[in-house]
Amino acid sequence: MNITLREIDQNNFDEVISLKVEKYCASNLYSLAEAKIFSEAIPLAIYNDDKLVGFIMYGKEPRDNNEYWIDRLMVDEKYQKNGFGKRTLEIVIDKIKQDKTQDKIKISTNPENMVARKLYAKLGFYETGELHGDEVLMILEY
Repeated sequence: MNITLREIDQNNFDEVISLKVEKYCASNLYSLAEAKIFSEAIPLAIYNDDKLVGFIMYGKEPRDNNEYWIDRLMVDEKYQKNGFGKRTLEIVIDKIKQDKTQDKIKISTNPENMVARKLYAKLGFYETGELHGDEVLMILEY
């Protein structure tokens, strides 16, 4: 496995917006529109070697004390259960931790998405007992 994160541009835009996942995640097109409006959002394509396998978006949230959020993570349905999501999160978490002004990362997920909840817990996130909208809020403190 050789996961890299790359910017989304005219060369991979169509492929990124055509990635598919059955449920629990906003469309990548919607996420890219959000990133255009909310300049703090960092949308990235997930590649395994040179094969596009997913999408992630994260950033500092100015409306939430400039805390980091991982807003989206999706691995295309053809590439799930290969560890790509976990490795991508490890990369992004390491990148966020370089910002010494913060000491936690927030993420949320649909309460029914037990795969995501278990993955996030495995990486050190804990459930706060709070909801973010209608999603379970989880925090990683470091």
